[in-house]
Amino acid sequence: MKIDPHSASARAFVRSLNILLKFARLYGYDHVRTIEHLDIAWRELQAAIPPGSESGLLLGASGSQLLLDGVPLEGAPAERQFALLLSTAGIASVQFFPIVTQEELRRFARAFPTSKARPAELVLQLKNALVGARGVRINEICFIATDARLKDASVAAQLAFASVGDAGQDQFKQWLNDPKKLLELIAAAQGSHLEGGSVTASGSGSARAVGPGSGGTGASTRSTTATGPGVPGTGNPEVEFAIGPGNELSSSPRGGDAGGYWIPAGTAVPEGLVASYSDGRAVAPSEAEMFRILGALTNFGQIASGQGGIAGAGTFQQQIAQLPGTAQATLRQAIAGLAAQTTQAKPDETMLVQLAEHLAIRFALEQFEHGDVKVSAVRQMLDRMNQEIESLRNILGAHENKMTDAGILVESHREILDRQFWAAVPDSGKQSVLLSEDAWCIPPRNVQSYVADLLEKGNIAEAIEILENYASCADSEEPDARKKAAAGLSELAELYSKASPRLLGEALRHVGLRLSIEQDADVQGMVSAAFVRLSQEAASSRSFSAMEQALELLDGVEAQRPGIARSLRGKMGIEERVPDFVDEALRARQVAAGLTGVLKLLPQATMEQLSARFNRCSQRLDAEHIANLAGDLGEEGLQYLRSALRGGPVTEAVEMVGLLSKLDPQAVEVFLPGRIKDFSRSAQDRIVRQVSGSGATGRCRILLDILDYVDPLVMPLVIDEIGISADRESLGRLLTIVDGDLPFGSSQYLRVKAVEALGRIPATESVAALKRIAGGKKVFGWTHSQELRIAALQALEKLDLAWAQEFLPKSGIENEDLTLAPLTILANSKFVRQRRHTRVRLRKPLSAVSTNLKENCRLEIKTASLSGGVATISRHLAPGTQVQLKLQLGLRNLQATALMRDYRAQDMAFEIVDMNLDERTKYRRLLAGKLTRLVPAIEEDASTTTPAVNAAVAR
Repeated sequence: MKIDPHSASARAFVRSLNILLKFARLYGYDHVRTIEHLDIAWRELQAAIPPGSESGLLLGASGSQLLLDGVPLEGAPAERQFALLLSTAGIASVQFFPIVTQEELRRFARAFPTSKARPAELVLQLKNALVGARGVRINEICFIATDARLKDASVAAQLAFASVGDAGQDQFKQWLNDPKKLLELIAAAQGSHLEGGSVTASGSGSARAVGPGSGGTGASTRSTTATGPGVPGTGNPEVEFAIGPGNELSSSPRGGDAGGYWIPAGTAVPEGLVASYSDGRAVAPSEAEMFRILGALTNFGQIASGQGGIAGAGTFQQQIAQLPGTAQATLRQAIAGLAAQTTQAKPDETMLVQLAEHLAIRFALEQFEHGDVKVSAVRQMLDRMNQEIESLRNILGAHENKMTDAGILVESHREILDRQFWAAVPDSGKQSVLLSEDAWCIPPRNVQSYVADLLEKGNIAEAIEILENYASCADSEEPDARKKAAAGLSELAELYSKASPRLLGEALRHVGLRLSIEQDADVQGMVSAAFVRLSQEAASSRSFSAMEQALELLDGVEAQRPGIARSLRGKMGIEERVPDFVDEALRARQVAAGLTGVLKLLPQATMEQLSARFNRCSQRLDAEHIANLAGDLGEEGLQYLRSALRGGPVTEAVEMVGLLSKLDPQAVEVFLPGRIKDFSRSAQDRIVRQVSGSGATGRCRILLDILDYVDPLVMPLVIDEIGISADRESLGRLLTIVDGDLPFGSSQYLRVKAVEALGRIPATESVAALKRIAGGKKVFGWTHSQELRIAALQALEKLDLAWAQEFLPKSGIENEDLTLAPLTILANSKFVRQRRHTRVRLRKPLSAVSTNLKENCRLEIKTASLSGGVATISRHLAPGTQVQLKLQLGLRNLQATALMRDYRAQDMAFEIVDMNLDERTKYRRLLAGKLTRLVPAIEEDASTTTPAVNAAVAR
């Protein structure tokens, strides 16, 4: 996957800033090196802030850890010291806004002391230096003191203690944390307002749960009993409360049992809570009344006046008395339910929060089940209630901080409300919501749990229908719906892949189409994230059809929004898996459905991988298999290969030319000659090998076209490869070279190579020229050199054996000179490359030294042939290095020009590219004299040895 350039620039800015401060301490701010690094830091800061960003760059510090936009930054000890400096000075973070100027950055840097100073002074210096600066902001750490005596109390109890003093501490904590005490306070506040009776005193009391039947049907009820102390000054009331089936705080569907309503025993139902619906439902409090209830609970937790606990309780009672009757009864019922649940348990210090959450969930659930509001409105309602009781939730703050410090993940309060609300909804209600157009309102974790349960039970069709409907919410007309649906799809990507690969493609289709037309910037960011996450899931699950669809959609996005498409392409996780996909396609007997389509849509990455594998092939069958796969990718892949050769970087062109020669040799003929003349010798050498190894039928024409443009030291290799191709089309140029018309810069050594090449091409047209070279005489001796005549006679042994045998006795050529003849190249060999000359393993290594290098080296040649060998070398030389060799033969020396090839274990191969012809004859006789046994190149070599060689071996 590619590294984000903005992230890399941000890291570079932090490093440069640290270096700048170091130079300032060493040299001062006016030194030239300090000024230079200030300019560098400014440029990197500009690159680190993305175009169009509103927040800019946030550099934070936590202990010895630097943070970049909240992400920990791996740094050296210097960066950790910088983080400690900021933390010790009480600086939480430094915000660099997009409007920051170079002058503000200079003022920021100069505020850091150049000598030892107390950390506290750094904050003051920064504040003074940045007065009026709009592009840089310093964020400090704020500490709030608490009373250690109340460490075990809830936040509401601490707040009450702060207002009432020590005298009322224990009693007030009990009222805050015990639902029975709160129930007594409410009963006391309501006693004078209840119709038809009052609270009666008794020595002990109980709370009894009863469940009324539905519409007078006499349905059975369930009950539970809770004992609680009496109200101060009045005794203890008996309290009855109804509990709905299945959940103590849930209401029932229309026509079933009435929801849980708590009613004091022996008293009339308060006004406003009488049954007024035709189905027997009691009138529930309105939304405004519910908010007044939550406000009363919040105020009770935040009491800041009064002289003692009783005074605080009195204030709460007064607020309760001012609530409407419906709201009073609802609050009392909820508290009584908690009292029944905590009969055998220790009172929970978070009781007020539980009470507020249960009231909010119960009210929202009743509104939803009775059809008064849609599920989208329920979410908004819960959000408003969540804000209303935020101060009560702060009771959990200390506990949550402890859990966070211990590394335990704590749910947000909004998530808790959502989860509890969803758990209270019956299954029929869940299904209807998830199949509606408001499915986006349901938190993704709730969708996850419900659909996973369906899949576990085998209800695949229903699960797929729900997921399809949820994905369609990404096309909603409401921006908020699209935004939340996109966020949900990001979280549910794995579930979509698990349910059905087709679903993953369907979700990608909705998100991809929306990505092309979305105008809202916030929604666009969420949709982009969903598209990336779904694509990553498709790649990790190897869903090729989904990946293909994602890439096609991205091409459509690129046509309209190229910037977004480019940023997404590197994040999708598909391109980085292309090597694995290519390996899978090459290994499989039948390519998986959609895999070829994915590779077609990624022509550059795919062709790069195929070309690298094609160039490494040693067997012809493997190379053909790769070429066939590349051909299946169609015109897109070929177009990339052509563009790489026509105008791409040299390294890229060199790697692509082999595969392109196999697939489209005509394009290579057009583009390669014009470019290869500007390439280095090593690049030219590799291109010749790639073209020859491709096995393309038109490779001979390509080699002929580039012969005049390559380096003279590469020309012998070109001639050898032309001969190996055995293409009669090359006869004319080879005969011209044999007759002495050499390319510019070449030597007589090239004539020998051309003669050897003619011997590999079965054509009678070259016999006359070869006879003229082998038998040509002048007044004193032969017309041509001995080495050229030996090569011609060896070629004639293959083309006109009878004449060669007849001419040999009068040729003046010894049988020993004909021992090492060029090997015949088999057209049907299973190997991509074959050896051109017989390799001889020497009984004693042949010593050689280099004479043209700045630091010369020694070579111990163990195995040699007329075209090169393998030697142990005294120091490392890069492949492609030109070496002028001096071979030591006792008192005599032989000279040769060679190119170093690849390493083989501890040895290094070399290839002779130029040599004086008389010296080559001596070298030939040296190898023939040291011949003990042949080193087979491949299994076919044993059958391709010439008759003269067989005779030599027999001797």
